[in-house]
Amino acid sequence: MVNIGLTGGIGSGKSTVAQWFIKQGVPVLDADKTVHRLLQSDQRTILRLIEEFGPDIQAENGQIDRSRLGNVVFKDDDARKRLERIVHPRVVESMNEERDALSNNGALACVWDVPLLYEAGFDKFVDEVWVVWVPRDIQISRVLARDKLSLDEVEARISAQGSLEEKRQRADIVIDNSGSESQTTAQLEDAWEKLLQRQTDYQS
Repeated sequence: MVNIGLTGGIGSGKSTVAQWFIKQGVPVLDADKTVHRLLQSDQRTILRLIEEFGPDIQAENGQIDRSRLGNVVFKDDDARKRLERIVHPRVVESMNEERDALSNNGALACVWDVPLLYEAGFDKFVDEVWVVWVPRDIQISRVLARDKLSLDEVEARISAQGSLEEKRQRADIVIDNSGSESQTTAQLEDAWEKLLQRQTDYQS
């Protein structure tokens, strides 16, 4: 089974590309959804986070309040790193289990949808990395239009994810999502067809 790492930056359109894969019938392992599930129901993760960041991050229902936690970590690089040290190993464990189940069921490929793929070292779990790229000014304008955040907050979140330009340089495949939807789709179709051809050549 081919493991594709999918990453980008906030406002780059990575989620749109992930949806394209789903429409092709390719399973997508979503790191954000995995984190959300852990913060809702994984008691080991919940207790460890409360121990690290205090009881104020816990909601009345016992889950971790993502907004409160976000307010703590996005303003503090050290806090963000402490969060990652707690959460990332559990995310890897969970996604590996999902991947193994897909492989056992005969899946030919799966996508690891991970915003911090390079930063968290998830690239070592995949066979190739696809980066969804847009210029920084488009990133900023899209996030401002989508989210109720100030310009300073948007720029802080972009900076927290690492340089999209660096990700672009390290990628095996770059999807330029700064144009129209049809232009993005054409790039995806071409890259996917070439991947399938490489697999056919490898197996023959």
